[in-house]
Amino acid sequence: MRHLGRIMDRGPRRIALLGAIVLLPAAALGLLAFRAFRGEQVRDEYQRRERQQQILRLLGSDLTNWILSRREDAAGNRFAFEVRQNRILLPHLKVYLSTDHQREAAIRLSARDSTLWREAESIEFRDSETTAAVNSYRTLLSGNPTISSWSRLALLRLSLRRAGSADAAVWLGEIQAKDQAAVTESGTPIWVAAALLLIGRHGLGSTQENVEFLTSTLSQLASGRWHLNAAQWIYYAREICPALNSTPDLRSGTLATAEFLESLAGAVHEVVALDQSLEWHGAQPFVARYIPGLHSVLVLFPGQERNTGRLLAGDEMVRESEARLDALTAAEDFEGRIRISGGDTQPTGLSLPAFPFLQTSFIQKEQTLWRSHKRRYAIFYATALLLLSAGAGLVFTYRAVVREIGLSRMKTDFVSSVSHEFRTPLAAIEALLERLESGKVKDEQMLHRYYLASRREVQRLTGMVTQLLDFARLEEGRAQLSLETLDLNRLAEEAIQSFRNLGFGARLTDALNREGPLTISADKDAAYQCIHNLIDNALKYSPDGSQVTIGSGRRDREVFLQVSDHGPGIAPQDQPLVFEQFYRAGSAGARGVRGTGIGLALVKRLMRAHGGAVTLESLMGEGSTFQLTFPEGKA
Repeated sequence: MRHLGRIMDRGPRRIALLGAIVLLPAAALGLLAFRAFRGEQVRDEYQRRERQQQILRLLGSDLTNWILSRREDAAGNRFAFEVRQNRILLPHLKVYLSTDHQREAAIRLSARDSTLWREAESIEFRDSETTAAVNSYRTLLSGNPTISSWSRLALLRLSLRRAGSADAAVWLGEIQAKDQAAVTESGTPIWVAAALLLIGRHGLGSTQENVEFLTSTLSQLASGRWHLNAAQWIYYAREICPALNSTPDLRSGTLATAEFLESLAGAVHEVVALDQSLEWHGAQPFVARYIPGLHSVLVLFPGQERNTGRLLAGDEMVRESEARLDALTAAEDFEGRIRISGGDTQPTGLSLPAFPFLQTSFIQKEQTLWRSHKRRYAIFYATALLLLSAGAGLVFTYRAVVREIGLSRMKTDFVSSVSHEFRTPLAAIEALLERLESGKVKDEQMLHRYYLASRREVQRLTGMVTQLLDFARLEEGRAQLSLETLDLNRLAEEAIQSFRNLGFGARLTDALNREGPLTISADKDAAYQCIHNLIDNALKYSPDGSQVTIGSGRRDREVFLQVSDHGPGIAPQDQPLVFEQFYRAGSAGARGVRGTGIGLALVKRLMRAHGGAVTLESLMGEGSTFQLTFPEGKA
């Protein structure tokens, strides 16, 4: 530190030399680091692309496992299907889709049964009266089972045409009991045909029996009771559903299945063509294609006799892909987004190898400058930190040296000032004692004056020593305050009176607020010393004959005492320093004011120990006001 002080004293050339020793090597290191940045950036970009390709492969593997786990997913079997003989089959519904929509088997009757049925139909449509037709159909009830089923349906139809007929309920019960598996000539199940009659314009209304029959028919349809093609299933479901309001779950599930079948019907050719392309059979666990018309992903799993298929909603596929992609990129400085490309748009990113229709794009994560560049610019940050450390070290070293020099000078001034302060009263005491010792002073009044003068000088020395000891104890943390409840006005009056006893009464103006006690919790001696020091400073630094005003008051749960003088004031640059130890403003020495430079520093530390503060307001040429602020105590 001493050598640095010498360098500082020798001028700016040595400072520049000291800076060059630290800054030039750091600048050279920074230049080398900057040249390495460009290559580092290229390497980072290459490594990022490699990580992205690896993430895409892992994502494809994860999605493959996810799809395989859903092959036997019971919750999703509702939309599972098989592909066989150029048809799409839904086993759980017994529904098929094909390009021609033909029935699986024709209904065959013997010649005799066919003749009897035609005759009954001709009677119904020839005679406007229904009695003959009813009798004709009744004669067929005990014959061929197929004709019996048709006859019961015809009798139900005729009963519904006759207003007020009670036979409809009878025939509906017969159909429900005997014709569960029967179908009409056109392939419509007898139950479904009866339900369509009930909801037609000749229906009996929403009786409990009708509602139960319609609900049972719809339930049988949804459970795959009859072999139907998709067009039949969709038509029957959409005709029966509006008539039922009491089974919302059954209705909504049936309508959702109808929508699925209707959309799948438009993709029959694509599914069949994909099934017939044999290059993927046995080579892959499945094949997946996105069908834009369905907004779904078609997945076919190979089988020995038939291939099974599933349709996955496109949104579901995207959500699952993004969730897994987020997990894979959690530790990376980039994140991914997934979208489905239907083949009619240009690719906007990287495709998954196993799922070409999934387009992936990567973007940088939103991060702070430090986090986003910490890998790439680690050397740069280290160099910048070194430069900042070097600069900060120079600044702190400079400030420490300046402060050390200033403190050394203040200590020197303090020792000189204290020596002078001690020497002056000691010299006065010595002179007085010599006069008294010589025996030349005989007058009692003069002896009393000599005695008073000697005592005053001794008190002055005692005060300075006490002040120095108190300050030392505060600095070392050994000071102990004895708090008690005090009246700030009473302490101020005692301090004012002490100065009046010394002959300063004419210069002191008492402006204390005596509307009530100003209660504080403080150490009596310490608080008195703070007030005494401020009054003493005001008297010393203000011209002879000028007034020093001591006031007090209360505000915002605080109690204050202020001492104002009409001295020369304190320069703005000196105001922050007057409470520092050993500091004395330049005007003090010029005016010949005696002091040690620790009076205000002691006041500041004592007030801080009480939880209070001391403040200063000063204008050059107008004077200064020092204020002590204490927390208000309880009376």
